[in-house]
Amino acid sequence: MSLRFKYDFGAALWRLKLDTATGNLALEVRDGDLLLTSFWVLNCQTLALQELQLPRPNTWWYGLEEAHGGFVWLHGYGDRKLGQHKGITAMATNGQVLWEQPELAFYGVGQRGLYAHEVQQPGTGLRLLEIASGKETHQGISQAEAAEQVHLFNTLRFENCQYPVLYLEGETYFNEVAAFLQATQAIEAVKAIEYLDTASHILVSCYRQSSEGKLDNYLFIFDLEGNLCYSECLASELSGIGSDTFFIFRGDLYFIQKKEILQIHSLLV
Repeated sequence: MSLRFKYDFGAALWRLKLDTATGNLALEVRDGDLLLTSFWVLNCQTLALQELQLPRPNTWWYGLEEAHGGFVWLHGYGDRKLGQHKGITAMATNGQVLWEQPELAFYGVGQRGLYAHEVQQPGTGLRLLEIASGKETHQGISQAEAAEQVHLFNTLRFENCQYPVLYLEGETYFNEVAAFLQATQAIEAVKAIEYLDTASHILVSCYRQSSEGKLDNYLFIFDLEGNLCYSECLASELSGIGSDTFFIFRGDLYFIQKKEILQIHSLLV
């Protein structure tokens, strides 16, 4: 195992979206003090990092929606108090704005295109848009059909990715992994454990009680004999648990440390 990439963005890494088709990782970084949002694309092979330049200066009211096939989709906000998504902005990974649909909201990506809906009617009459142009090709699509198509396509898109399984406190597998952590690392896991095993490693993300009811999140990596290969404190003084605190893509391990630092490690070494 070896470190391939480490970068401190200096603000909270809010959302990651992996484009498995092109091997790019889109990132949303939010600075709550300055009320600024920035968007980045990382080439997972070359590790080249590029910031996307938005056409409007007030970036706080943008968010990362999805990434696929060399496209990055951003959303705006309708009802900002409720965080309601409104508007779709399609960008290329070089930062060029390709098209916009200001009155629609993103639903998901399928084999045939991008599904969108009217903001006030999210469950009825979905529309299918061309990915490259944003032009409408079909309308009146049911939510059930769109959900099925998005699910099927996601299964294909992420077949080369590995995400951990979440076990909640009290479940059988939680108790078994927690007992292993207690015996080998003298750590008492609480609330939840994320577990993933590969052909060469066992990866565990767990939480330990810290001061005043807060939680610390740890990542442990073992070989198949149970020997510790690597450990890291991902975050401290958390108010709750998360999910997908790490993932593996093309033999590399991805995780966020201290909310602001992206690390990529090769598991093939």
